[in-house]
Amino acid sequence: MFQIGEFSRIARVSTRQLRHYDELGLLKPMHIDADTGYRYYSATQIPRLNRILVLKDLGLTLDQIMRLMNQNISPAEIHGMLTIRKAQIEQTLHDELSRILNIEDRIKQIEEKGELSDRDVVLKAVPTQHFLSIRQVMPSIHDGFTLMYEINHLFPQRAGKNILGNFAVMFHSDDFDIENVDVEMGFLQEHMSFEQLTLSKGRVMTLRTLPAVETMATMVCVGITHHVSYYGTLGSWIEKNNFQLAGSGWEVFLEPLQPGKEDDAIIEIQLPVTRIGLDQITKPI
Repeated sequence: MFQIGEFSRIARVSTRQLRHYDELGLLKPMHIDADTGYRYYSATQIPRLNRILVLKDLGLTLDQIMRLMNQNISPAEIHGMLTIRKAQIEQTLHDELSRILNIEDRIKQIEEKGELSDRDVVLKAVPTQHFLSIRQVMPSIHDGFTLMYEINHLFPQRAGKNILGNFAVMFHSDDFDIENVDVEMGFLQEHMSFEQLTLSKGRVMTLRTLPAVETMATMVCVGITHHVSYYGTLGSWIEKNNFQLAGSGWEVFLEPLQPGKEDDAIIEIQLPVTRIGLDQITKPI
């Protein structure tokens, strides 16, 4: 048998960890000398220690590991715990990738210093429209994209491409966030062809009428992953030309969103605006 320091070197684990696992009952010493209190471990305990370390690296808590090690947990339960952890890691990776793309857009904004031509912004009136849509609070961007792909796949099959309008997304949240976003999405229709459409999980798209907008500041961009910078350009144009926001913005897909081809999508960003009167314009001090 080995003293705790020797076992620590052999197992490549600190003595502090070994003492902690002893206190928790995860890995007790094989023998404790009654006179000296020295802990002794056996090489036969290394497989158990390795299993603890593997489960810890997978992100399981020490309480979960203790249940797995000290109770008769079925393989199915172990499989379930690891599957959940795998899904959590995949979601984290997806969220981090979204953050990287957002950072790249911010860097691009800084490099360009907002010096984009005003002619890229078009003011137009938008008439009353019929909108077959579903409104939900999306826990994450990933959930939002999942629903977008389902609608874009399902609706053409049921409705037929000839009567489809453009796919559109409307944001109802008061501010920008990537979690718990109040968003509405669906298809704009020139004719009231469908009053409702049932999706998976019992979710239902319903038809409503969008009021006309007298003045909409719009800009067309290509690609879903780099369109954040266009909002900054629109914001600069709105401020420079003495307008102010007058409601929730829309994103209208002039070319549809397809999985794996997100950067081929053509999107028109639409922000309703009103002109600021001369008495409302704040002059710099």
